[in-house]
Amino acid sequence: RMKEFVHLHNHTEYSLLDGCARITALVKKAKEEGARAVAITDHGNMYGAIKFYKECKKQEIKPIVGMEAYFCEDYTVKTREMKRYHLILLAKNATGFSNLAKISSIAFVDGFYEKPRTDISVLRQYHEGIICLSACIAGEIPQKLLQRDFDGALNAAKRLQDVFGEDFYIELQNHDLPEEKEVLPYLRKIAKEIGAKTVATNDLHYVDRDDWKAHDVLLCIQTGSDYDDPDRMRFPNNEFYYKSYDEMYEAIPDEEALATTLEIADKCDLDIEFHHYTIPHYDPPEGYEDDKDYLRQMTWEGLKMRYGEITPEIRKRAEYELDTIITMGFASYYLIVWDFIHYAKKHGIPVGAGRGSGVGSIVAYAIRITEVDPLKYDLIFERFLNSSRQTMPDFDVDFCSDRREEVIAYVREKYHADHVSQIITFGTMKKKNAIKNVARVFKIPFSEANALVKNIRDNDKKVHIPDLLKQGGDHYVEELAEMYEKNPTYKEIIDLAIRIEDMPRDRGKHAAGVIICSVPVSDKVPLARNGEDIVTQFDMVECEELGLLKMDFLALKTLTDIDMTKRFLKKYRNVEVDFEKIGYDDAETYKMIGDGDTDTVFQLESGGMKDFMRKLKPSLLEEIIAGVSLYRPGPMSYIPAYINNKFNPDKIDYQDDRLEPILKVTYGIVVYQERGG
Repeated sequence: RMKEFVHLHNHTEYSLLDGCARITALVKKAKEEGARAVAITDHGNMYGAIKFYKECKKQEIKPIVGMEAYFCEDYTVKTREMKRYHLILLAKNATGFSNLAKISSIAFVDGFYEKPRTDISVLRQYHEGIICLSACIAGEIPQKLLQRDFDGALNAAKRLQDVFGEDFYIELQNHDLPEEKEVLPYLRKIAKEIGAKTVATNDLHYVDRDDWKAHDVLLCIQTGSDYDDPDRMRFPNNEFYYKSYDEMYEAIPDEEALATTLEIADKCDLDIEFHHYTIPHYDPPEGYEDDKDYLRQMTWEGLKMRYGEITPEIRKRAEYELDTIITMGFASYYLIVWDFIHYAKKHGIPVGAGRGSGVGSIVAYAIRITEVDPLKYDLIFERFLNSSRQTMPDFDVDFCSDRREEVIAYVREKYHADHVSQIITFGTMKKKNAIKNVARVFKIPFSEANALVKNIRDNDKKVHIPDLLKQGGDHYVEELAEMYEKNPTYKEIIDLAIRIEDMPRDRGKHAAGVIICSVPVSDKVPLARNGEDIVTQFDMVECEELGLLKMDFLALKTLTDIDMTKRFLKKYRNVEVDFEKIGYDDAETYKMIGDGDTDTVFQLESGGMKDFMRKLKPSLLEEIIAGVSLYRPGPMSYIPAYINNKFNPDKIDYQDDRLEPILKVTYGIVVYQERGG
């Protein structure tokens, strides 16, 4: 018989501050060991599922997506007395994945009490496509056995078998703990009595045995305790790693229970579909055929209002855009955005004029999603939407920061609360943070910990702690390397920090992203609770890849300031300000900008920007637009040439006459990155 084994009980870094097995390292290890598959079973959540799935596909190994659920008698009862047990659930296929997401969502949204909890009634409803294992020593069956309640344990097993049938297995574990050894013979007895198979697993919390200390440090960070605290939460030994077949056989000398892991792996075959978009349908008012008809009519009416006369140029552009939008299936998308912007404007909630590539759309300008004329500024529609585009288009919309929540509340009401959700983000332990966290656990004085990280200036996310210690490397930090070499305590702290760097520490919600879905969001992705907020368990990029519509509701303080200014002018000077009427040609305003008198002016307030404006002396809005684009890492080096060319137009070298019409407005400098079709 082949000595092959599949690990089905694994906690990655997404069992926050408890799992220390990085997804990349876990999958790599499984691949090296020649396993045909490997599972992810984080505590009560599916945060890492998509990252794990992709990593497995990349390494050409079968992903088994699951979780270790918190199981209780009745998830609606929220008291300390309601005992929680562990239970492993694995998705066999797409149906199982979707049911797993449902179970996890209900546990967070409705069953949350200290942890996200589920119960047998939920499992009954959503068991299809799921394999169930009876879990570690913290499972209900082992717990009842430890209380010498054999009948209770047997009934618990029967109840689960009743739901999952042949997909229910009794899990056997041995990490050299007396409790495990005590229950093993009884677990086998129960399996025999109910005709279930046994399966050997290792409760994996880190990949290599010598990662146990890094895991121990994570537990200290989680519980806020010191490493030497005798009463803190800790694991009893260092057996919770990725064991080979032989090591597993040593722990559980039972070839059948080891072989069952292969049977389970072969039952699982999950295929997740990416980039298949589902956009909620926008229902037009009566009198219109459908969303496409409504968008067309609104566009033509809007163009009349905007331009007065619809010239052949305007007509051609609008028809081309409408065709693209409608053919690609984005008519409802435009209308949904129009609808919440219209709501905000109607209720006096300040909305930005538009930013990003969406401003290139004349349809958006016609129906007043944006307030910038794309023809006047020669903006390209293809940058926002073209037939070769793989990802969803994306209108970034700025709202007054005080009233942004009102718009989100409106969207929730209009599209049903369960069809709308905010998006999770994870706070990770970056270089300095990782070192300081480990230092705290080892009771290193605050001042010393600060001295350790003092010379780390690098904010580049791609640069990691080992890069700082690499002599002759680009990111070498001599002082840090010296402390590392000379002081064994510091060396240990930094070595441990390397092992936990970039691991997620906590979760929050994305500042702007809101999902609007054609079906309840939990049909597509699992939901989590973040305090009072309900968020997706997958991050923004993953939600988009799974075809969900993400809208950016950005909060912009500048809009709040402008709104207050307008109100004060009305109140104290009885002056009505209308930006559409004022236009952008006021010489006095340009003089102020050219004098660098721009404290608190959005995007022009930094010292460097003021200097630039003093030298540039802008007299057109296009010059300020180009200025803001140039003043960033990369194009910054072209600023002197841009200024020089403005004042000496005869010196501009277009290199090719055909470039003149394109580069004339930016004085011969390539400023904008246009991804045309």
